[in-house]
Amino acid sequence: MKKLLLGAIVVLGSILSTNAQTTILAQPFGTSTQPAGWNINVPAVAADNWKFANAYGTNMANYVPNQGYCTFVDDWDNNPSQTTPNWDTLKGPSMNCSSYTKVFISLNYMFWQDDGNETGTIAISTNGGATWTTAISFPNTGGGWVNGAIYDISTWAASQANVMVAFTYYDGFATATNGYVAVGMCVQNVTVYSPADYDVQVATQNLPPLMQVGTAYTFSGTADNLGGTTVTSMQMNYSANGGPVVSQTVSPSGFSSLTATNWSMNTSPFTPLSAGTYTVKYWANPLNGSNTNVNTDTLVATFWAVDSVKPRVSVLEEFTGQSCVFCMLAAPNCDSVYDNNANYTSMVRYHVPIPARDFMYDATTTWVNPRETYYSVDAAPEAWLDGTSINPSAYQNPPANEIYSSTTVQADDAIGSPMKIDITKSQFDAATDSFMVTANITSYATFAAGLTAQVALTIDSITYKQDLSMDDPQISFAPPVGTGASGYSYTNCPDYFYDFVLKFTHVVEAMLPSSSGTTLAAFTPGQTQTINLKWKKNHPWGLYDKGAARDSDYYDSSSTGQFVVFVQTNSALTADGIPAKYIFQSAHAPITGITTVGMQEISNGVYFEMYPNPTTGNTNLAFKLDKEQNVTVDLFNMLGEKISTINEGSMSAGSHTLMINGSSLQNGVYFVRFNSDNATTTQKLIIQH
Repeated sequence: MKKLLLGAIVVLGSILSTNAQTTILAQPFGTSTQPAGWNINVPAVAADNWKFANAYGTNMANYVPNQGYCTFVDDWDNNPSQTTPNWDTLKGPSMNCSSYTKVFISLNYMFWQDDGNETGTIAISTNGGATWTTAISFPNTGGGWVNGAIYDISTWAASQANVMVAFTYYDGFATATNGYVAVGMCVQNVTVYSPADYDVQVATQNLPPLMQVGTAYTFSGTADNLGGTTVTSMQMNYSANGGPVVSQTVSPSGFSSLTATNWSMNTSPFTPLSAGTYTVKYWANPLNGSNTNVNTDTLVATFWAVDSVKPRVSVLEEFTGQSCVFCMLAAPNCDSVYDNNANYTSMVRYHVPIPARDFMYDATTTWVNPRETYYSVDAAPEAWLDGTSINPSAYQNPPANEIYSSTTVQADDAIGSPMKIDITKSQFDAATDSFMVTANITSYATFAAGLTAQVALTIDSITYKQDLSMDDPQISFAPPVGTGASGYSYTNCPDYFYDFVLKFTHVVEAMLPSSSGTTLAAFTPGQTQTINLKWKKNHPWGLYDKGAARDSDYYDSSSTGQFVVFVQTNSALTADGIPAKYIFQSAHAPITGITTVGMQEISNGVYFEMYPNPTTGNTNLAFKLDKEQNVTVDLFNMLGEKISTINEGSMSAGSHTLMINGSSLQNGVYFVRFNSDNATTTQKLIIQH
């Protein structure tokens, strides 16, 4: 998850602070002219090498974001006809580093290791370019830029009188017959310098932006050692709204040059005494006893204190597709996380035609397209957790930092909310073929007018009877489906994933009153605003045979669905440290009144429905009692053996939801028996992990 969501908005100090270093060489590569003293080795057979420009040309521009003027190598030439690697090399001028015991180099760069064979390095010479040593091998950035990277080159450059640096790139192939074309490498804002002895920057702090008045909070985070000396002790300091400085000495372990350490002011907590905005400055000084840190006031964070913080229900909005192999791979994880956190998470899935057709999208374009634009979505699967982009975690492709999991959901919910949402009506009226929702939104803080209440109507599951995908065909899965350890050739995932080519959950059917939502008026603490919306069903689910007489000939749509209500910012609340598109709170409720298959009416007026069903793990059992009754729920396997019992005892009249934990059950068919005082009914539950 991005820092903007879990941490307050921060303003970092410059990585190279004034007087923090002695500059030896500074080259921004900020024009189209090759700088004096810089030289290129141009292979006799190569058409391309290092260039100086602010435009990359047709090939490379398709893959790399333009960062303005820089030097780059657009290595689509493949270095042909070379029997040994021929490096595209940009060499810098000679530098005298004889009086420096520490030498660092900082730069912005891009290096794309597309197939694993490409190489990008910083090389060092100490004899005027006669011989070179590889000092740094760049990690793969995949076309993205790394800004402010710093490397320690003291081993090669310190105390040397004739030092040269060079940037080298090789695309990994010796001939042009392989048919492979590499991308390239870019460099910008290069500085070689001797660092100050003591230069520690407070880089991050861990607290979310929302605080509750009267509650003590411990500030913690990370700090970077940008200096030339190992730090064994440092005094951490903070000041809130320009008030008294609070200090605590911490002892980092092995905090050497260009490493990071964790810090915590656990004995010096901060307690907001009144509602409002708090601007907090953090810095480390002195260091190692009495040594002055050249980098002070290096981080500023904004917090918003409110009188009451309520439990939070997070929202996952996923853009997915019927013809999208990676959507198929992400679906089981998203379903599992939701099932395991259903009481604390709302889910909305927008179907998009990426990379090819999607028949659910055809029926929901009116609502989906504006949400695509709102989040600037251009790929699938793409997920947004409370308005912040987060990787939904496809099979065998877990990203290092951003992943949708129970951990991220629970951390997100732990932030709390200054709002509460109560859905008092969530029903379908068969007489008018209309869906109706009423929700009360209560704020415990002051808000200006302009927040948006979004309402999504979602269908619990839609299952097509034939494979309609154009990206992950059934023939790629080892038959019979569900029995093999591997299947789809491109991803080599287990073939039980094929179920997710056919079955789709939490599908958005409509947004009420539109994708623009409802603009809320200003709030004062304790104030409640009510939204009351109605939507008449105006479309069937998308048919791939437009001449079909009935939708059900081609797909099964669950009779169960939910209303999801959430409150979102469109613009950042900068003064309070709240980013744009942030979601303060959500709520979801099953839709009652649908009396088709999937929900049965018991003789005493009790309605019983399960969603999702089929499920990959847990399922919700929703019902409504017309009077106070005793309720038990029994779960049986196919042999009629009782597996578990939920005994709720006496329950009041009204709507209720229980969770059946199916995470430990094997795939198969089970029976759920609902018992009240004078009625019993049984429904089938399907587990599909």
